[in-house]
Amino acid sequence: MPIGLGLACSHSPNVFLPAEEWDNRYNAAILDVPQPLAAGRETLEVRRAYKARIDAGFEVLRAKLAEYRPEAIVMVTDDHNEMYDENLCQPSIALFTGDKGSGTLTLKGPSEDPTGAPRVEVKCHRELAEHIAAALVRRDFDIAITRTPETRSIGPRDRGMGHGFSRTAPKIMPALDIPAVLIWLNCYFEPLPTARRCLALGRAIAEICAKRPERIAIFGTGGLSHDPRGPRAGWVDEPLDRSILQAFEDGEPQCLEGLFTFRSDTLHGGTGEVRNWLVVGGAMGSTKATIVDYMPIHHVITGVGFAYWQDGGR
Repeated sequence: MPIGLGLACSHSPNVFLPAEEWDNRYNAAILDVPQPLAAGRETLEVRRAYKARIDAGFEVLRAKLAEYRPEAIVMVTDDHNEMYDENLCQPSIALFTGDKGSGTLTLKGPSEDPTGAPRVEVKCHRELAEHIAAALVRRDFDIAITRTPETRSIGPRDRGMGHGFSRTAPKIMPALDIPAVLIWLNCYFEPLPTARRCLALGRAIAEICAKRPERIAIFGTGGLSHDPRGPRAGWVDEPLDRSILQAFEDGEPQCLEGLFTFRSDTLHGGTGEVRNWLVVGGAMGSTKATIVDYMPIHHVITGVGFAYWQDGGR
């Protein structure tokens, strides 16, 4: 049956931490980049108010997913040298066809040893994943497949499926009881998939799932504008973020096909994670998104957004 619910949110590490701890990661990410005046106005009181809105945003997505009662969820995020490796192998599109996704909860960098860190496990829908993979190849998508029983990093340190999944999955489905299909996009390492390709991937997934008997949701996480440890570290491009959200709100994701077609410090770095939102937007097509909230939070080092797409007839 057609995908009737789409969800999207940001997943910057500070989103998951108390406001009192934001300074540590903020200072580590901005390096020596001069900060906007707005950052200085983010007092602890302001940050606590933002954290309350972040928690409320996750609660809306959680409630929408519970209300929809999906039998499977397609999850799309990027990789930060966690599951894959920019030198050994960094696929443009990767899909897992095993039984269990597992990843660490640590927010340390990929070069640090994750041994002993708490892990999150997500049960996976092997048969649906295999079906989507085969159908995508028939539609000329050349995808990488990982088919180990459990997700396992290809690099020297096994961080597993990555924090885009391990941190967000418990937020939207606390019981971790919805079988998932895990899909990774390359959002950081050149050459990168185009916005047009990401939208097309979403449309293809929707077409494939429309012929399935399961009730399926799709969830994308990443972005919005941010550039940790880059030339725009700590800055948020609010006009860009709002333009992207407006296209989804208007049910016109095709208006975003031109993103990433030219070189820009704003569109590089973490902003590339918008690709995950594009897959959801492509899957939901002309269904208009509801923008739950948007916050340009410098101390979270990103424009933080929450949105859902819901087809009332499904």
